[in-house]
Amino acid sequence: MHKDISIWMPLYIGDLQAKFARMTAEQIGATLLLMMDFWKNGAIPHDLATICSITKLPQQTKVKALLNTLMALELFEIESEQIHSIFLTSLKSQALQNQQMKSDKAKNAAQARWSKSASNAQASNKQVQKNVQASSEDTPSIAPTKLKQCPSSSSSSSSSSSNFKEKNENFLENSKWI
Repeated sequence: MHKDISIWMPLYIGDLQAKFARMTAEQIGATLLLMMDFWKNGAIPHDLATICSITKLPQQTKVKALLNTLMALELFEIESEQIHSIFLTSLKSQALQNQQMKSDKAKNAAQARWSKSASNAQASNKQVQKNVQASSEDTPSIAPTKLKQCPSSSSSSSSSSSNFKEKNENFLENSKWI
């Protein structure tokens, strides 16, 4: 699976500041637009009207001056009536390699994780089966047993309450409060 890297472009601040040091703000903006177009679409036709459209520069004389500056800075080259950039092609190649390397790492990590999970699940299932088997062999069958009936609590409570009444009556008779 090959992903498109045209949605982003690395900008190395130190490199670009060094290259842009003697350019005007208008030229820097136009250069960035030209760089983004090359990154996304590849070679640019060496046609002043097309370059004016990409860079938003209003005059062809400004475009000619910009192209001369960009060639002197080795940001762009003109070959076969097209504008190329070895600088950007190198960055794009590096970005593709980095993306592929990260993708491969992620695939390997996922594969290792899923392989480990699958082997752990199999080992766990085997252990559960062994435990069930051992449990059924070790446990004797439980035969129904006859339980003795417990004495009713109501009979003992009624006898204790009658005993209490008798004792209370005896106490009252034996003690003379009057």
